[in-house]
Amino acid sequence: MPGVPEIFFSAILSVNPNQNYILLDEINSPHGHELLLIHKKFNILTKIDGIELQFSGNLINATEKNGIAIYKIEFPESVLYLQKRQSFRINIGLGTSIPIKLKREDGIPVYGRIINLSETGAGIMLDTPCSIQISDIFPHCELRISEELTIKCQLEVCYISTDKTNDPQRVGGQFIGLDGSQQRELRKLVLKLQRDLMKRLPKNTA
Repeated sequence: MPGVPEIFFSAILSVNPNQNYILLDEINSPHGHELLLIHKKFNILTKIDGIELQFSGNLINATEKNGIAIYKIEFPESVLYLQKRQSFRINIGLGTSIPIKLKREDGIPVYGRIINLSETGAGIMLDTPCSIQISDIFPHCELRISEELTIKCQLEVCYISTDKTNDPQRVGGQFIGLDGSQQRELRKLVLKLQRDLMKRLPKNTA
């Protein structure tokens, strides 16, 4: 908060861009709660999928549910997105399936599907959990982007989901060893996916 040296912790409960507000959970200390009610302004640093976001918040009101404070703040006019990827990634729609096959050093195959894609890397949903670590390299990565075209390279692991539920394991990686023609094919595919996405957006979308 402005002029306050302490750092306080909370959690984003929900995001409602249509009605221009965000709900935050109660701050982790009574002192921070009182300061927020006084200042009504603060800066937020948060992280999702390993990517940091920063934005400023203005308090609309504070309510209470089951004895726990909930803060309603204005939807930020801008968000600083600390992108660590080299290229924009497009999310893969439900109507598109891009299978991927990986092999570890021991030769054991790992199968999955692409959930987001750029010309330099991909987010992958694995069919079965795999014991891997950040910076591990799959020496064999086979990406089937069409019936006629399969791209083969290596994949360096840059992100691993830490969800402990039964949800499928997600991995983010960077392609290694792509040649010029493979990069062009990936670029064409990403552009096509972007065009397909734009066609599905409502006509009155700003």
